[in-house]
Amino acid sequence: MNTLLSLYKEASFIRAFELHIAVASEAGHVPGLVHLCSGAELVEVAICRSLTGPRDQVTGSHRSHGLALAMGADPVAVAAEILGRKGGLSKGRGGTQHLIAPERGFLASNGIVGAQVPVAAGAALTAKLMAAGGIAATFFGDGAANQGAVLETMNLAVSLNLPLLFVMENNGLGQSTSADYASGGADLCARAAAFGMKAERMDGYKGARAIKQSAEIIDYVRMSGKPAFIEANVPRLSGHYFGEKADYLAHHEADDPLEDLAESLDSGVAERVRLEAEQAAHDAVSDALNMGEAAPEKSAEVVL
Repeated sequence: MNTLLSLYKEASFIRAFELHIAVASEAGHVPGLVHLCSGAELVEVAICRSLTGPRDQVTGSHRSHGLALAMGADPVAVAAEILGRKGGLSKGRGGTQHLIAPERGFLASNGIVGAQVPVAAGAALTAKLMAAGGIAATFFGDGAANQGAVLETMNLAVSLNLPLLFVMENNGLGQSTSADYASGGADLCARAAAFGMKAERMDGYKGARAIKQSAEIIDYVRMSGKPAFIEANVPRLSGHYFGEKADYLAHHEADDPLEDLAESLDSGVAERVRLEAEQAAHDAVSDALNMGEAAPEKSAEVVL
């Protein structure tokens, strides 16, 4: 129960953080579009629990606020980066889609679909050559599953025996296109296995099982030095970007992994955790906004 409670705490904070970022976006404080990870929190926290930066390095997609937080990035610095503030992870220059905290094991997120996957292969090769027991993990969506760079990286990882964990978060939608349609009904987990790597499915609604399964497959990658693949079944509880009218998400509305996990906990404890998470997330986003307002105006500068 303690394991499930701590999982719920971490996942609830990420959910609350995303909701506060959405509010900030609606108020015009976030440059560009915001892509929320709501629905994938349990999987991301469960997997990242078995990874330790900077020995292990993770790459993510344009939907990676929660992934950076799960790897231990400072919430205020993450919020400041999303808000375009100088106190952010990259002094506000990267924004919502380009987060970086390599000292915490979060190598980078990327706005180009699938582009983070070959970057992780480079981190895995570095880990192999350094022989310090580190691995790399890359998170991408089913929308990236048909990208040539992703498939080529799978082949390369098997050919070179790279300690690389591929995590495909399958929410059934590539932007607004069905994964079944885009992949011709192919079994994406079986496709990965066909490259010759260990491939498993993960239920993103079963927190306890996800933690155990994550630890086992990460231990396999670490000990064998070989790649592996996880197809994680998760919902996407918002539009492709915040504010999009997403009628195509109607079938997901009742499917919330956090609500399922809360039902297995004491209702009073779950409510207290949720409120504490909301307050902590509110404080982090507010601190980031205040940080930006207190900073002196930027002077013209050349970035080399």
